[in-house]
Amino acid sequence: MSDAGQGISPTGLLVVLWVLTGVSTILFVGRLLIRSILLKTFHLDDAFSALAWFLLLVSMICATIETPLIYQFSSILIGETPAPPEEDVANLVITLRTWNVAVETLFWTSLFAVKFSFMFLYRVVLRIDSGGKHRAAWFIALVYIVLCYGICLIGVYGQCGDVRNLFTYQQCATPYVASLDIKLIWVSYFFNVSSDLVVIILPMPLIWTLQMRLTQKLALSSLCTLAMITVAFDTARSVKLYQLSSALTYLYSYLELVISVLISMLPSYRFLISPADKDREYQRLFWSRITMRNYHSGSSGYSMNSYHRSHRAESARAIDQIDEQPPPLPTLDKREVVEG
Repeated sequence: MSDAGQGISPTGLLVVLWVLTGVSTILFVGRLLIRSILLKTFHLDDAFSALAWFLLLVSMICATIETPLIYQFSSILIGETPAPPEEDVANLVITLRTWNVAVETLFWTSLFAVKFSFMFLYRVVLRIDSGGKHRAAWFIALVYIVLCYGICLIGVYGQCGDVRNLFTYQQCATPYVASLDIKLIWVSYFFNVSSDLVVIILPMPLIWTLQMRLTQKLALSSLCTLAMITVAFDTARSVKLYQLSSALTYLYSYLELVISVLISMLPSYRFLISPADKDREYQRLFWSRITMRNYHSGSSGYSMNSYHRSHRAESARAIDQIDEQPPPLPTLDKREVVEG
C-alpha cells in the first residue's frame, strides 16, 4: 500500500507506534514494581507518569481508528487519488478534524503530564521543600508550565479562529485561518520547548550544590537533560507542520508523544546501573523480591527482617529518650561570650 506522502505505510506506522507503546507499557509496569518494592509507596510523579501512559494508550487506540482516514485524505492531497466531490471532501475534513481535536488534546495533556512527573520527581529527590529559595523557583516554574499547557490547548481549539467554527468547513478554509495556523504552530512550539527547557534547567544549580560524588551529579544531570530528546522531536514536527500539511506529519507527532512517555519511565531504573553502594543494596533487594528469595544485606550480613526489627527497636529507644530531662547546657559569662 502507498505511503500517501507520510513516508511510511499505514501498517508500518501502526506497527512502530504499538511496538513503542508496548515498550512504554513494560517500563511503566516495571516502574510500579520498583516503587512498590523499594519505596512501598507512590508519589505525585508516579501519578502523572501513570496519567501520561494512560493517555498515550488512548491516543494509540484513536490513531489505529483514524489512520485509514488520514491516509485517504493524504492521498487526495498529493494527487495519488482523484479528488472526490467537494461535499465528500468537506465531510472527510470535518471527520478528521473531530478526531484531531480529540487526539491533539490527548497529545498535549500526556506530553505535559510527563513534565509534571519530572517536576514532582525533583521535589522529592532534591528535597526542594527544605529550601525557601529553591521552593519558590520550583513553584514559579510549575506555574509557567501550567500556563504553557493552557496556551497549547488554545492552539488546538482556536485553530479556526472562533471555536464555533471548529467543525465547519467553509469558515475554517479561509486565508485568515491558513495564516493563523502557521502562527499557532510556532506559538505552540515556543511554549512547549520553553517549558521543556525549564524542566531541564531548574534542578541544575541545586544538583551541583549537593554533597555527593561528581559521578552522581553527572548522572542526575543526565536524567534532567533527557527532555532534550523531546525538544528535537518537537522541532522536527513543527518544521514539517510549517512545510507540509498537518495531514502529512502524524508520524512525527506520535513519535514525540511516545518517546516522551518512555523517557518519563527511565529515572526509576537508574539504580540498576548505578555503582553506588546504596544502589547496589537496592539492586539486591529488588532482584531478591523478583526471584522470591530472602534478602541479606551484603554490607552488614543481616536480613531485611532483622533490619526492620532493629530499626523499630532503635526508634522506640529514641522515643523513650525524648521524655527524659535533657542535661543542662553549660553557661558562659559575658566575658567568655565576647572573647569567643
